[in-house]
Amino acid sequence: MVQVRQAEAIDIPHIRKLYRILDADAESYQPENFRCIDRPEDFLAGIIEDEKADFLLLDLDGKAIGFALVQERETPAISCLVKHRFMYILDFVIAEEYRSKGYGGTLLEAAKEWGRKRDLTRLRLSVFPNNKRGIEFYEGQGLRETMKTMECSLLTRTDPYSGTG
Repeated sequence: MVQVRQAEAIDIPHIRKLYRILDADAESYQPENFRCIDRPEDFLAGIIEDEKADFLLLDLDGKAIGFALVQERETPAISCLVKHRFMYILDFVIAEEYRSKGYGGTLLEAAKEWGRKRDLTRLRLSVFPNNKRGIEFYEGQGLRETMKTMECSLLTRTDPYSGTG
């Protein structure tokens, strides 16, 4: 049976294991920006205790196979911005052997419901531009691109993202 629930402190070892999968993916997409590490237990415990954030843990027959780190946020107080209270999915992972089987959709729908219960108006997240599988998944779940983040190195004249060194 599949269930999505808010993580508790006892779930931290499972969350850390899933973070290794997520961080390995991030490192494969952008090794210049990410590395695969063990997330500190106090960091994870702090999120679990945070009133404006939760780990939504995806359980399949008692086994943690994924999670979404959801946060309640507000647009900054800048005069030209329309004020919104929105949810942000900071991290989203499904263990590789369970991908493309509908579990991600179950988890994302539970995340959306988390936001609705808090009267949040939008869902936002970031995805690596070369994560085609992730982009297809999110688009299939009703998300669309609204902004691009762009950057370059100020330390060298070569761009580490261009692949030309």
